[in-house]
Amino acid sequence: MQVFLHPGFHKTGTTSAQAFLHENRELIWPRAALVLPKRIRDASQACFDYAETLGAFELREITRAMRAFLADMPLNPNRRMLISAENLLGRMPLGLRDTAYPGAVNILSALIDGFAGLGWPVEVTLYLSTRERAGWVDSIWAHQARKTTGKPFTRDLDAFRAAMAPVSLEAQLAEISAGLPNVALVTHDVASFDAMRFGAGQPFMDFLNLPKHIEDQFVTVERNNVAPPLAVSERFIALNRSGMAREERTAAKRAVLFQAGMQDAYPDEEVP
Repeated sequence: MQVFLHPGFHKTGTTSAQAFLHENRELIWPRAALVLPKRIRDASQACFDYAETLGAFELREITRAMRAFLADMPLNPNRRMLISAENLLGRMPLGLRDTAYPGAVNILSALIDGFAGLGWPVEVTLYLSTRERAGWVDSIWAHQARKTTGKPFTRDLDAFRAAMAPVSLEAQLAEISAGLPNVALVTHDVASFDAMRFGAGQPFMDFLNLPKHIEDQFVTVERNNVAPPLAVSERFIALNRSGMAREERTAAKRAVLFQAGMQDAYPDEEVP
């Protein structure tokens, strides 16, 4: 069984990739099982819990949650599987630690161990989408500013950039590569997607390697979850500092988006 596992990184075209997979799900499903974030939330929560504690019990819970999830999937030794869920590496980095994803190698090992419960050989290809540092940091800040769930995010952009200074996706990628030497690793920078036929969906298409007459039935999607202009994000930060109740603050943010002509730009918020 072949698995293409895309656990991140956050703000590296993951929403666009998932939009592509969702849009083409009816073509994908006969050829590969498809797993998107909402479907694998229990395993993602287990990854959150371990990243917070780095405890042995929480690490075992990742494998347990993954095996429980897989037990309910219609799988067999010859069926392929696509998984795209960025929260499988833990929460979005906020500059609170010197590493992007604490315990990332252990998390990925525990997720992969979950496949052992299937009882047949499984070959996992790990796919990590990446991004140049400045754009990545600023995109995380804009996302946190826009969020309507959780504690309001109030840090200005300069303060956030300073907090994120020790955090490096390149270092995280190198750690994962060294820590999982027997796992095939694919990486793509988001800057390369514009030149690819299927954009952020191209790595999944490369994995599926479908006949041309099938591939030609797939549709492309526009980029999703793109950061708003700086002035819009700064207004969100001001609203986050206002002391408004959540419902009032959410309505005010929607009004800002409407004024900017972006009222349809973002889906409902997911867990960060």
